[in-house]
Amino acid sequence: MKTAWQPQVAKKPSMPEEPELVVIVPVHNEAAALEAFDRELNRHLLQGGVSAQVLYVEDGSTDGSDEVLRNMGANTLSVGANRGYGAAIKLGVRHTRAPWIAIIDADATYDPADLVRLWELRASQDMMVGQRPREKGVRRLAKGLLHAVGSYAVDYPIPDINSGLRIFRREVIEKLVGLLPNGFSLTTTITLGALYTPYRVCYLPVAYRKRVGHSKLRPVRALNQFILLLLRTMVLWAPLKFFIPPSLVFAAVGLGFLCRDLLADDVAQVSILMLINAFMLFSLGLLAEAIRVRD
Repeated sequence: MKTAWQPQVAKKPSMPEEPELVVIVPVHNEAAALEAFDRELNRHLLQGGVSAQVLYVEDGSTDGSDEVLRNMGANTLSVGANRGYGAAIKLGVRHTRAPWIAIIDADATYDPADLVRLWELRASQDMMVGQRPREKGVRRLAKGLLHAVGSYAVDYPIPDINSGLRIFRREVIEKLVGLLPNGFSLTTTITLGALYTPYRVCYLPVAYRKRVGHSKLRPVRALNQFILLLLRTMVLWAPLKFFIPPSLVFAAVGLGFLCRDLLADDVAQVSILMLINAFMLFSLGLLAEAIRVRD
C-alpha cells in the first residue's frame, strides 16, 4: 500500500537526463483529459524546439488517473494520498534538477502553445506568467479584490495573481519554498514572493479554455480560503500596511471620545480602550515588520 510522501517514479528511457526545462503537471482526477493533453503538450514542445522533461505528479486520484498515466508511459511521480495542488508541485520540484521549472494544469484549460511563447521570453526574465482573460460575475469580483490586495502589498500592479501557467527559475521557488502552502494558493504566494523579492516578472496574455471534467473548487471552502489568503497576504508581505490603517481608525475614534469626555469633564473607559487598542495594533505592525525585514 502506498503511503503519503513515499513517491514512486517511472521515467521514460528517452527523456533527457538534464533538460533545460521541466514541466510539472499536477494531476488529481484528470483521467478524461490526460491522453489528449499529453499529446498536445509534447507536440508543441517538440515543434518549439524546447529541451524539456514533462513530469506528472499524481496526487491521490480516485478516477483512475494513475492507471492512465501508466498506460501512457508518462514520466510520473506519485504523492500517494491526496495532499493538494501546491504539495504536488513542491514534490515535483524536489525531484528535478532543471534550472527552469514550468507548471501547467492537466485539465486542458491552458493551451500548451502558450507555454512555448512564455519560454521564448526567458532571456530577460526570472518568471513568465500566462495572463488569463478577466472573469465574469462573482468570481471576477473576488479575483479583483485579491489582485487589489496583492498589488497593494507588493506595490506592483498584478494582472493575474494566481495563474496556473507559468515558467520560473529554480532559485525563485527554492527561495520561497518555506512559505508555499500545499493548496491552490501556492501560485498566489509565489507571485507575491517573486514580486516582493524582487525578481523580474512579466505577463503574457494567453487563452483560457473550458476545462475537461469537473472543477476541484468547493464554493464554501474556496470562500474561507480566499479570506484567509487575503489576511495572510497582507500580514506576510506588508504587515505595516495591514496593521496601521485599523490602528489609525482606533486612534481617531479614541481621540474623538476623549475630546468629548474632556469637554464633559468625565473621561470614560471607552476612549482609553480605543487608544490602547490603537497603540497595540501599531506595535504589532512594527514588530511584524521588524521580523519580516530580519528574515
